[in-house]
Amino acid sequence: MQSKEMFLALCLVLASMLSGCLDGSDNTENDLNNMVDPLVQDEGHNHRNASEHQLWTENIEFVSYNELTKPGNAEIQVAESPDGNTYAYQAGWKGFHIIDVTDPSNTTVTAWYNDPYTQVLDIKYLQYNGREYIICQNQIVDSGQSDPNVGEWDDPAQVSVNLVDVTDKKDPQWIDSWYDIDHPSGPHNLYTYMICKGVPERCEWYIFVANPDYEDCDIGTGDACGGITIAHLNFDANSDLPRIFKVGEAEVSWETTRGGWIYIHDMTVQRWPGIDENDPRFGRTFIYGAYWEAGLRIFDVSDVPHPADPGYYAYATLCYTHAPVSCTYRAEEVGHWMDFADLNGDGEPDSSTASNSSSVNGGRASYIHYAEPYPVMVDGSHLGMGEEPIHMTFIATEVLETTNGTGLSYLLDTTEVSCMTPGCPFTFQPKLLSGWENPFGADHHIPGGEEWLLFSPHNADTVWFDTSGAGFTWAIITQASGFWM
Repeated sequence: MQSKEMFLALCLVLASMLSGCLDGSDNTENDLNNMVDPLVQDEGHNHRNASEHQLWTENIEFVSYNELTKPGNAEIQVAESPDGNTYAYQAGWKGFHIIDVTDPSNTTVTAWYNDPYTQVLDIKYLQYNGREYIICQNQIVDSGQSDPNVGEWDDPAQVSVNLVDVTDKKDPQWIDSWYDIDHPSGPHNLYTYMICKGVPERCEWYIFVANPDYEDCDIGTGDACGGITIAHLNFDANSDLPRIFKVGEAEVSWETTRGGWIYIHDMTVQRWPGIDENDPRFGRTFIYGAYWEAGLRIFDVSDVPHPADPGYYAYATLCYTHAPVSCTYRAEEVGHWMDFADLNGDGEPDSSTASNSSSVNGGRASYIHYAEPYPVMVDGSHLGMGEEPIHMTFIATEVLETTNGTGLSYLLDTTEVSCMTPGCPFTFQPKLLSGWENPFGADHHIPGGEEWLLFSPHNADTVWFDTSGAGFTWAIITQASGFWM
């Protein structure tokens, strides 16, 4: 994401997450010792009252707020359009808004796309040949938030990945959808990425879909239970419109887990950013997946079925028939990390699989909810991390209910692999660089009931700032108890 779009995204997140920064009226220095605890948890405090959450630091400026046309906010994408303006696309449970944010101080809703089926939680934007598209999803989360007149719950329209043309910002149009019979509760999160193959390279858009687990999934038949659906967004199909073709799946290596609550929640896809051509990862593409108590999982999707491959269209057609047995591609898992913090000091990573099962504490250390590798190799020499650039991955928990604490984030070094010979089989060997929790988190807890997830980390992003030839300064942007930087 370019710096302008990142800034606008941060402004929009800030506008919707005012609950929980720092009190700008009392804090004039960027010093934790002077910060006012923003995690208000007093008797009588109303978390639904925005006027009780006007908390910030003076180095972040509030720009504007847009009430939109309907309640319910989820994920957001911000992108420049070929028309010269910048737009935000905000998922909103029963659809999504398109908002002109070219002037951040004067934003305007241009359209509301109504999706009356189930919950629209995630949203991704892409361009192709001058046209603009949104990928969004339906998932059965809360039937009370859906239109009761849209049909039966087993209707595929209830649990689909949807493709919407948003070239006309006032009139978005549905184009296509895909549902996966392996995962009847529907997709939860999405990621879009362009994968290139062939000589000369041919680059194609792919959709990566995070599917929650369900009881009837049969691992023995090849189902990716709780896994990732991989689909090709085919702009060359036999029609004038793009079509979504499932081409395979990725799934955790169950034998390397410790058990517990395991399913893919979110992911980032990235072509290896290193420039060493002797590195076996050079030019290859990986999924970095947040797999709850299976931790971080890394999959190699470089060899995904692709239009540059002979026989691709015959294979993709079989996948399109919704026959799991014929859709045989499985991305290889090539690394993992699940050495969660031991906060209770019993010698085991805190999780539901520890001998002291109470150490899970709502997933404070182990419910890995978000994963994002840094988009470039990082110079850590000034920190004593060696002269060679390193690759880092940021992961964060989502915490449901705790007796103490609000949830950890981890920064991992994902540089090392088991073999550095070109062409050799390899596995990533991540190691922990540091852990972080909201600086006031240890003084609080996350209640149950309607206040579950309160104060928890949720999502994150990374951005870097060029420091005029002196390298890069990095910032971690998180939504933990509001908006933190």
